[in-house]
Amino acid sequence: MTDPAREETQRQRDVVDLMASAHATLRDRYRRRATVMTCTLLAASVVATAFAFAAGDTKVTLLGVTLDRSAWLGWFAVATFTLTLADLVLDWRGNGRRHEDAVRQLAGLKAEYRRPLPAGAEAAARARLTGRYQSVMDTVAPIPERKFLALKAAHLRKSELSRLLSAKPGMSVRQARRALKKP
Repeated sequence: MTDPAREETQRQRDVVDLMASAHATLRDRYRRRATVMTCTLLAASVVATAFAFAAGDTKVTLLGVTLDRSAWLGWFAVATFTLTLADLVLDWRGNGRRHEDAVRQLAGLKAEYRRPLPAGAEAAARARLTGRYQSVMDTVAPIPERKFLALKAAHLRKSELSRLLSAKPGMSVRQARRALKKP
C-alpha cells in the first residue's frame, strides 16, 4: 500500500464526489427547464383554445396589442408549435434523465469508495475500485466543457458550506453563506 496508490484512490473519490454534484445540478436545472417549457406549452394551448371558442371576429387587446381574434389564435398556434419544436430539439427532459442516471451511478460508486478497504487485500481492492471508476466514468453523460468550472466552483462552495454547518450546527444556511463570502 504505497502513498501514490492511496493518493490516486483519494483523487478518484474526490472526482466522483465532484461529478455527482455537477450531474445533480444539471439534472435539477434540466428538470426545471422542462417543467417550465411544459407549463408554458399548456398555458399557450389553453389560451389558444379559449380564443378558438370566442364568438365572432371581435378585436382583442392583449399586452397593449389589438388584433382580430383569428389573428391572435393564429399567433398563439405559431408560438405553441415553435415552442413544441424547441422542446423536441432541446430535449431538456431527456438531458435531465441522462444526468439522473449519472447521479445514480456515481452515488453507487461513491458508496463503494466509502467502504474500508479489506486488510491484506488493499491492492486488489484498489484495482477493482479503479476499474469500476473507469467503467462509470466512461458511461456517464459528459459535463459540457463550458459549464465545468462553474459547476466545480458550486460544488466547492457547497462542500465548504457543509463543513461550516457541521462545525456550527446552530448556524443558518444564510448565515453560513454570508460567512463564506467574507474574506
